[in-house]
Amino acid sequence: MRQNFDAMAKLLSAARADATTTKYYNSLLKWKKWAVSQGLCESDIFPAKSIHVAIYLTCLAQTHSSLGSLNDAYYGIRWAHLTVGIKSPTDDSIVCNILEGAKRLMSKPICKKEPISQSDLLQMFNKHFDESNLYSQRIISMCLLAYAGFLRSKELINIRRSDVNIFKDYMEIFIESSKTDIYRDGVKVVLARLDSPLCPVSNFERYCNLAIISAHSDEYVFRALSKTGNGYKLRSVNKPLTYTRVREVFLQAFDGIVPDIRRYGLHSLRSGGATASVSHGIPDRMFKRHGRWRSESAKDGYVKDSLDDRLFVSKNLGL
Repeated sequence: MRQNFDAMAKLLSAARADATTTKYYNSLLKWKKWAVSQGLCESDIFPAKSIHVAIYLTCLAQTHSSLGSLNDAYYGIRWAHLTVGIKSPTDDSIVCNILEGAKRLMSKPICKKEPISQSDLLQMFNKHFDESNLYSQRIISMCLLAYAGFLRSKELINIRRSDVNIFKDYMEIFIESSKTDIYRDGVKVVLARLDSPLCPVSNFERYCNLAIISAHSDEYVFRALSKTGNGYKLRSVNKPLTYTRVREVFLQAFDGIVPDIRRYGLHSLRSGGATASVSHGIPDRMFKRHGRWRSESAKDGYVKDSLDDRLFVSKNLGL
């Protein structure tokens, strides 16, 4: 019987992505810490009472916590109760209304990052390309893969050489897990070989040759570099670059190329590729499949419409 309980606990925790479970669990611990500080007894902490949860969310709102913190608190408490089959206090109208009120008072306009254009990529390539410079080729390859493959930063960072197959006319990248792949079946992203200096395939091959990464290696492709006497070399520690480091390198690469670097981020590459594909008339079904979007609204949020496209509507109303 004990083994069955252990197995059941493991299955319950696997019902959500690991990162989501960790986030909710940490939010639950914060609720417990606050409740103890307020003198609540153990029986009032879990299962929680709706009035206490409402007061907790109110305290978070009054201490100028972010809206994200309130959402995490709400869904963390909800997750803990529903996971074990207990009615959640977050379903109570007072808790829902407190959260809704906080959203209305604390919401700020969403400032999406600007998309990188093909022209920006070409300028970046011309500025940094050096056939024998591993440091420059790393950022060039990363940017082209993210742009052409509509890759999220986590997907890009976690590419291993064994995930990539290169053929005569294209390359294939196996994305083992991603934000929308909830069952971790994996998905293959294919990129064509192009007769262009911005070809993602040839630039990836050049990077791997400079980094001395074997085609049969299981190493992470994009790792930290060490300075040598006449250049750079890939560090032997098989650990991918952090998001923070990749963002730093991205900002350095495009600084002076885009008008205001503060309006750009790693997501600018994914949204840039998406925007370019729409402007070139890529069929919607193929566009959505290539970008691995779960919904139409999520997909449309990545595309920045041109002024001409927006004016097209009012020009064709028969006025």
